[in-house]
Amino acid sequence: MDTTPLAQALNQLFTAYPFLKTICDALCIIVPLSALTAFAGLDFMSAIAKILAIARNRSTFDKCARQLAFLCVVLGWIMLVGSRVWLYLDHPAKDPNTVDYYIIEIGWILLSIGVLLASVYCVLWKVLRNLPILHTTIGMISAVQCVISTVAILAAIRVINSIHSSKAPNLSIPDIFPATWPSPVWSACAYTVPLLFAMPAAWAAVWLPTRRKKDDFGRDYYNTMVAWCARWARNAWLALWLLLLASCAFQLWTDYGHNAFNEQNAIIEGLRILLWLIPVLLWTIVARSSLTLRHKGGLWLALALASCFMLPYFFEITGA
Repeated sequence: MDTTPLAQALNQLFTAYPFLKTICDALCIIVPLSALTAFAGLDFMSAIAKILAIARNRSTFDKCARQLAFLCVVLGWIMLVGSRVWLYLDHPAKDPNTVDYYIIEIGWILLSIGVLLASVYCVLWKVLRNLPILHTTIGMISAVQCVISTVAILAAIRVINSIHSSKAPNLSIPDIFPATWPSPVWSACAYTVPLLFAMPAAWAAVWLPTRRKKDDFGRDYYNTMVAWCARWARNAWLALWLLLLASCAFQLWTDYGHNAFNEQNAIIEGLRILLWLIPVLLWTIVARSSLTLRHKGGLWLALALASCFMLPYFFEITGA
C-alpha cells in the first residue's frame, strides 16, 4: 500500500467525499480512451486531407493535414509516456512470467510502433514535399498501425479482465468473446468503426483554433477547415447514433418478446439516445456557420459529450 503523503491525502479526500472518487475514476477512463480513439484515426484523416490537397490543388488541406499529423504525434507521445509511468507506478514488481505481463507489454509495444510511425510521417513533411504519393502512403501505413494498436489495447484489457473474473479456472474463448447476439461486446465492436472516425475529427475541430496564434494561416483558413472537421465528426457520429438507435430498438423488441418490456426502461433508453444526438446538433451548427471560430464553446461541449460516451463504451468493449 502506498504510504506517501500525497496518497494519504488523496485517500482521506476520497473517503470524505466519495463522489469525487467516482468522478476521478470516470475521468481516468473517459480522457485516455477519448485520446486513444482520436489517435487511432488522426493520421487517416490527415492522409485524406493530403489527398484532397493534391486532387483539388488547395494548400489549405495540406496545412490542415500537417496540423492533424502533429496532433496525432502529441496525443501519441503523451499516452505512450503516461502509460509507461502508470504501469511502473501501478505494477512496480510485476512478474514477467505471468500472462498479464506479456499482454500488457505487447499492447504497449504496438502503441509505441504506432507513435513512432506517426512521428516519422509528421517529421518527413518537408523532406517529402515533392513526393506526395510516398508521403501519403506512409501516413496510411501509420494510420493502419494506430488502429491496430488501439484495437489490441482494448482486446488486451478485455482478456485481462476475463483472466481475473470468477470464470477464470474454466475460461474459454466463448467466455471472452461470447457468440450470443445481442451481446454488449459485439454492440461495442459495431460502435468502434464510427468512433474511430468521429473522435479524431472532434479533437481536430477543437485543436485547430488553439493553433491559430502559432500557425497564422488567416481567418478564412480556420473558418473553412474547422467546418470541414465538424462535418466529418457530425457524419461519423450520426452513423454511430443510428447504430445505437438500432441496438436500442432491437433490445426493446427482445424485451417485449420475452414479456420483460418496461415503460420506464423505454423512457430511460429514449432519453439516453437523445443525449447522444446533441453532439450531432452542435457540429451541424458549426458546419453550417460562416464564422466557425465563434463556436469554440460548442466545439468543446460536443467533444466533452462525445468523450462521455467512452464510459459505457469501455465497459461494454472490455467487460470491466
